[in-house]
Amino acid sequence: MAFDQKKKAQTLWAIAVAAMGVLLCVKTPYALRQIPDNSFLNFTRYFIAALLVLGGVKRLYSLYFSKPEESSHEE
Repeated sequence: MAFDQKKKAQTLWAIAVAAMGVLLCVKTPYALRQIPDNSFLNFTRYFIAALLVLGGVKRLYSLYFSKPEESSHEE
């Protein structure tokens, strides 16, 4: 099983998405210091960060740990 370019690109993309979510979680408290008590903005930033992390992890899981789907074409 060769490590093709498409899988490499998808792996890098998944890592980048997950890392962006983690960085958004880390940066949010510093960004919200300048804005007075805005709980909606606080919620949305953490929600987007969680979606990014979950999306990246889900993609990495589907690339390396899930079984490939078998087609049910009967010829």
